[in-house]
Parts: sequence; C-alpha cells; structure tokens
Amino acid sequence: MTRRLTSPITLPLTALVLGLGWSLLVLLLTLGQPWQGLRLAPDPARPAGLIILDVVAGGPADSAGLRPGQRLLQIGDLPVEAGDLLEEPDMLPDFAGYDQFMARQGRLATALRAPDGTPIRLEAATPFVLTPAEHRPVGSLPAVFWVQLFVGTFGFVAGAWVLGVRGNDLPAGFLFLAGVGLLVSAHAAAIYSSRELALPQQLFRWLSGINHLGAITFGVGMIGLFLVYPIRLVRPVWIWLPALLLWLWWGANQARLLSSPAIGFQLPVALALLIIAVCVALQYRATRADPRARAALRWFGLAVLTGAGAFVVTVILPILLGFSPAMPQGLAFLFFLPIYGGLALGVARYRLFEIEDWAFRILFYLAGMLLLLALDALLIAVIAVERSAAFGLSLLAVALIYLPLRSGLARRVLGEGRGHEGALFRAVTDVALTPPGGSRQARWQQLLEEEFRPLQVERLPGPPSGVQLADDGAALDLPAVDTMPGLRLVWARHGRALFSPRDLSRAQEMVTMLAEASASRRAYETGVAEERARIAQDMHDNIGIQLMGALHSASVGRKDALIRETLSDLRDIVSNANRAELSLDEMLADLRATLGEHLSAAGMELDWQLQGLGPAQLAPRLAHATRSILREAVGNALRHSGGRHVLVQIDLQPDRLVLTVEDDGRGLSGALPGNGGGNGLANIRARAAGQGGAVEMGASGAGGLRIRVDLPVHGEGVTS
Repeated sequence: MTRRLTSPITLPLTALVLGLGWSLLVLLLTLGQPWQGLRLAPDPARPAGLIILDVVAGGPADSAGLRPGQRLLQIGDLPVEAGDLLEEPDMLPDFAGYDQFMARQGRLATALRAPDGTPIRLEAATPFVLTPAEHRPVGSLPAVFWVQLFVGTFGFVAGAWVLGVRGNDLPAGFLFLAGVGLLVSAHAAAIYSSRELALPQQLFRWLSGINHLGAITFGVGMIGLFLVYPIRLVRPVWIWLPALLLWLWWGANQARLLSSPAIGFQLPVALALLIIAVCVALQYRATRADPRARAALRWFGLAVLTGAGAFVVTVILPILLGFSPAMPQGLAFLFFLPIYGGLALGVARYRLFEIEDWAFRILFYLAGMLLLLALDALLIAVIAVERSAAFGLSLLAVALIYLPLRSGLARRVLGEGRGHEGALFRAVTDVALTPPGGSRQARWQQLLEEEFRPLQVERLPGPPSGVQLADDGAALDLPAVDTMPGLRLVWARHGRALFSPRDLSRAQEMVTMLAEASASRRAYETGVAEERARIAQDMHDNIGIQLMGALHSASVGRKDALIRETLSDLRDIVSNANRAELSLDEMLADLRATLGEHLSAAGMELDWQLQGLGPAQLAPRLAHATRSILREAVGNALRHSGGRHVLVQIDLQPDRLVLTVEDDGRGLSGALPGNGGGNGLANIRARAAGQGGAVEMGASGAGGLRIRVDLPVHGEGVTS
C-alpha cells in the first residue's frame, strides 16, 4: 500500500485557494468592461432597437438623462438589434451567423471604449454622447453571474475533496477532472452571459471556446468515472478512448471542420450524457451481486443523470433541435449542484468512494473558511465597512452562526449524538436484568432497532466470531450473548445506508455492556443459589444433629438447652456467621461436648482423639466447614449406623487438618465412592471440596463406616 505523502486536507485546501483566485480573476475581468448603467431587453414586436428596462441611479445613463421605456437604436455607427443580447452564441444555426455575431460584438465593444465618449441615438430624440464608466461596480452584476461562479467553484473544490481524501485513485481522479471542466465552463460562461451589451471579439471567442472545452471535459470526467467505478467495465487501454474522441471533436469544432456550432458543441455534449447513461446502466447490471456497490451507484448515478440530464434537456437539446433554450444557460448551471449534493449524501449514507466521516470535517472546515472570506469581501465591497472591522464582523458571524449550524449538520449527516452514554448503559442493563426468555430477546432487539434503525433483523443460523460488518456493510452481525441468539441487522437507517465503522464500534460497545451486565446478573444469581445451598446444608448438618440430640435426650433440661442452642445456631446460619470467634482448642472442646451429649443421649459412646500441633485459630470459612463436617459425620453415625461406638480423630498439622470419623455399626454401602450416598454424605463432600479438600469413605476396622476428610490449611485459612 502506497504511503500518503500529504495531508488529506492539502489538495482540497489548495483547490479552494485556486478556485477563489480563479474566481477573483473572472470577477476582475468582468468588472473591467465599460459600464453604461442600463438593463436592456429585445422588443418582441420590433427586431430593430432595444428597450431600456431599467436605468441604474447615479450611473452614466442616468446622468445622460436616459429613462426606462425608451428605445435604444444605435451605438456609434452601428444599429443595435435583439440578437446583440444573445446569451450563448453557439445556439446560432451556422458558423456564418456565429462570425457575424462576434464581429458585431467587437464593433460594439470598440464603440463603448471610444476615448471621447460613445455617440448613441434614441428613438424620437437627437443623437448625443454617452460616456460609459471604465469599470462595472460589483452591485451591477446579475444573479446569473454569481450562480455560475459558485457552481464552478463548488464542483472544482468537491472533486478536489474526494481526490485529496482518496489519494492516488482513478475514479476520484475522473471526478476531479469533471470538476475542473465544470469550473472552466461555468466561469467562462459567467463572463459573457452577464455582459451588459458587448465584449471584445477576441475575448468573446476565447471564452466561448473555453466554455465548450470545459463542458466536454466535464463529460469526459463523468464517462471515465462510470467506466471504472464502482466496477471496472473495460480494459485500461479503452478507458481514455471516449476522452480522446470528445477532445478531438472539440478541436474539429474550433477549426471549423464541422457543419454548424450545434453539431460541433451541442451534439457531443448530448452524446456524452447518453454514454454516461449507458455506463450507469452497465454498472447497475455489473453490480447485481454487490449490494454495497449497487447502493453507491444508485444514489450517485441518479444524481449525475438527473443533474446533467436536466441541463441537456433544458439548454442543449432545444438548441440542437433548432429551438430556443427552455431556460437561461446561466441559471441552468444550478442543475449541476444536485450532482455534488448527491456525491456528499452518497458518501455519508453509502460510503461512496469509501470515504470516512472525517472527510466531512475537512469539508466543513473548508466551508467555514469560504464563508469567512465571502462575508469579509461582502462587507468591504458592498457595505463599505473598514477592512479590519469587516474581518472582525465576519469572524463573529461565522462563530455565532456557522459553527452551531455546522455542528447540527454534522450530527444530521454523520449520525452523531445518538444519545448519552449513560442512557445507553441503563437501557442495556435493563435488558440484562430481564429474566431470560422471549421478553428479554424482544427488548434487546427493540434496543438495536432504536439505535441503528435497520430495515430488518434476522436470526443468525450460526454464531459469528464477534461483532462484524457483512456483505460489505449491508449487514451488521452481532454474536449470541448469554441466552440470546446471534442477530443480523440488514441495511441501516431504514434501508437508506450501509453500516459504517462507527456503527460497528457502537455495536461492539453495546454487546460488551450486555455481556458484562449479564455476567454480573449470573454472578448474583449464582451467589443467591450458593447462599440458599449453604443455608440448607448448614441446617441439615447442624440443626439436624442438635434436634436429633434433643429427641434422644431423657433430660428435660438438656432438651431445653439443646433447643436453645439450635435456635442460636439457626440465627447464625441465617446471618451467615462464618466466623471463628473461638480459638481452635475452644472450638474443638465445645464441639466435643456437644457431640458427646448427642451420642450419650442415644446410648452411644464417643472416643475423641486429638493429635499433632496446628494453628491457634482457623479462618472463619475453614472453622465453619470443620464444625459442619464433624457434626454431619457424627450425625450420620447417630442416625444410620446402629452401632455403639464412634471414633472421632483430629490430626492437626501445620499445613493440613485431617478429620476421621468411624463407627462400629452396619456400614453404609450406598455411601461408598461411585454409589451415590445420602444428602449428609453429599454435604460432607461439598464442604470439603469448597475448602479444596478430599473425602475418602470406606469400611472401618469394626465393620462400620469410616469417613476421612483431608483439608488444606494455607495462608488464607489460618489466623494467628
């Protein structure tokens, strides 16, 4: 991949400077013509002479006493006629008429530049001398001049914007070439179509030829663009063939090798539009398997055909058929603006030319500069504000008006500001906290529809590797999250746009939020389940054996004491009193007394053996597990063994705690490894596993059951 050597803003900024500089030259050349202060129009009833529609107050004609409604018959020794106001000379039927028109323009321009003033004659008035001003004021320029000036500059800068962002790219190069052609054509036409009456002959000829060349070049650029974008239709050797033929046609027209101006100019422009339409149709067929390319083509191709087609239909085609244009050529240049408006919207919606959103920020920056310069020039030239004050006022206007509008436009075009992150987080959290099921999935889908406005949402048959764009941006795939299946969103913004990298980032953020919130919910539910299991286990281990002891106790006082202890233990269980407030010796002594009383009440003997040296105190969870395991093991012997003797052996080691409980009863084959076992023995295994310990069950030497539990005593389980 070729490294970009210049910033993306360099070319469009350079184009803006060049466009403004070229516009200034066009403006100076237009203002450099003699000015009478008249607005003339032909009289449909009389071909000879021109009607004075308006006289500019304070202008040369006003000073000479001319008034609206008078008929101007002659300037110098040349009678004036309706054809002198012809906007576009190439609409004349033949080159003889074209040459005659140019010759008359030259003679009129010479008369208006007479050093001693220009003799003029009005109907029913004696001849007198009118002295035109040497330069036209800016305010005298008609609206059609500014329309053509703006359209040409806008097309040139827009083409440079795309080329600057895309770099060394052939489609962008053709678009830029079309913009150059539009600039040349519109600016040349702006000079002669806004003339007051006449221009020097040679200047007019040059401007007419440049206008033709620019129009042909615009067609060349658009034909080349649709030959290679979005899919290359022809081999590279054929790409420039239409350009060569059209430019040769222009050269033949300039050399008068063709039969008429209509054949020399209007016909190639009309053919260029026809070729563009054919290329768009071929591209539409070629992109039938590429939804992204077809979306880009549909939008931009329609804009080009509509804009250029309207110009051809209203101006070029009538002249070619021998009729008058349906509207003035200068105003018809407005039809080119939808082309570049379609370009901008196509970039925003369909990633036309694969331009990212940051390119719009370049465009908005250039627009701000252009607006600042335009306001500054307006205040100085029209309102006559002092230069430094004009710049300050322009800067203030841009800051107060344009910048807020630019932010709103950016949000609308680029889809920014979709909502506060906090609101999005709350919405995703609500989905995560919804109980699993159809309602939860429906809320997740509703949130996605509100965020991306897809044309449709489909369930993915298989899980994607992650959040990803599919079908070149026509779809956005989201993975399965928690219990919800993977989804595919098809066509963003109700089918009007492709999914962008910003949409991809937003979706990744939402999926991450949902996964984390769902994990937190699952952790909470797991904690609740574990706490319920702990309570059930503790009640089975502790409460059960104490109630069993109370049941077998013959002493009423002992029964009451055991019941009180049971209630106390029950409160500890409910409040999760996993703490060892007593030392290890005290805890074991208390446990020995309790278990001994329970066994004694049932007529069983307890043999309690304590050996080794261990820690002074166990950590709360280990101490609680030790008490529960011993109570459950002894309770199991008490309930099921039918024996007379129970051995409890506790081996204290620095790093281990080994608990052994044996009875001389009938054993419990169902509790052996692999054979299941009751709830009590299952609880022993669970508590040992919770401390990282191991349980062995087998036959004792006396024929009963032997339970051995090996618990590790590590740093987390020891207190000193």
